[in-house]
Amino acid sequence: MRRTLIALLAACSFSAVAADNWKPYPYDQSAYDYSGDKLRQAWPQLTRGFGNDYPFPDADWVTTMATRYPEVLEKTATANTGFTGKPEEAQRYADKLQDVWRLVFRGDFAQAKQQGLALGNSGQVPAMFAQVIYAMFLVPEQEEKHRLLEEVIAYTDQAGDLANADVAAQFGRIYAKARLGEELSVPVVLKRGYTTQIPNELKALLAKQPQLPFALALYGGYEAGVIRKVGKLVGRMTYGVSADNMEKYFSRSFKAQDDLPIGHYEYANALTYVYGDDEQDKALQHLKRAVAIKPISAMEALEVLHAQKMLAQYQQKLAQN
Repeated sequence: MRRTLIALLAACSFSAVAADNWKPYPYDQSAYDYSGDKLRQAWPQLTRGFGNDYPFPDADWVTTMATRYPEVLEKTATANTGFTGKPEEAQRYADKLQDVWRLVFRGDFAQAKQQGLALGNSGQVPAMFAQVIYAMFLVPEQEEKHRLLEEVIAYTDQAGDLANADVAAQFGRIYAKARLGEELSVPVVLKRGYTTQIPNELKALLAKQPQLPFALALYGGYEAGVIRKVGKLVGRMTYGVSADNMEKYFSRSFKAQDDLPIGHYEYANALTYVYGDDEQDKALQHLKRAVAIKPISAMEALEVLHAQKMLAQYQQKLAQN
């Protein structure tokens, strides 16, 4: 199935992507207006999960990427994106790319995907980021969620040099594999090679960006997920995971950035996977920290809502004991 998907993606032009029949963002979006200069001003905070220096996609960045990655420029030009490498085209292309990111942060995920893919490889990064968020938080059917996550992996595999150099693109691919790995059976996960790919790709990403909060939290969650599926002994002997490693990765993530809702609720999950009820007080503490964070994007609002649901479940369980 995945080979067929990759073949189809490779055969299609980015500019001819059909609109997805996705549900609109179901909550108030008024707080996530990053029109005009607001986007640049808020960019470091909006992208803090990708580290302290995730580049702003302005005309200078577009020109630099075009020079550094000629293969990507060729694909972008032949996809009729309006950018062929000429300096006078860079600003117009950057404006379009920034608009895609505005759609992501606002929660207009279907439009972000469609408009992003129409811009070629550079636009694919926010497009696939939007798809991951939509799949994880707004798709109730597991089969459809899996299809969307597999599509993210396939698109990123096909994207070439720029995607492999972009930490957001790399993280999105690993995150999709990790979420699939949690829900698929162990034989399927082994057959796909995720147990090797996920840690290897995370190590490669962290070798370039050692303090990447999203990646550090994901690594901690991955270790906990393996322990949950196969137990501590088999996890340590077969896959090299441990409770100590899980704790270290989350500690590094919180040290790098302590105000990401997803980091705190993923740690609460990890504590439950590894220790059961023995660390429920700590899990509750981190869920309360997650729900206390004021979201600055549609994605963070969805994360806080997810943490609120988890907190309610924990509190209900405690009340019944």
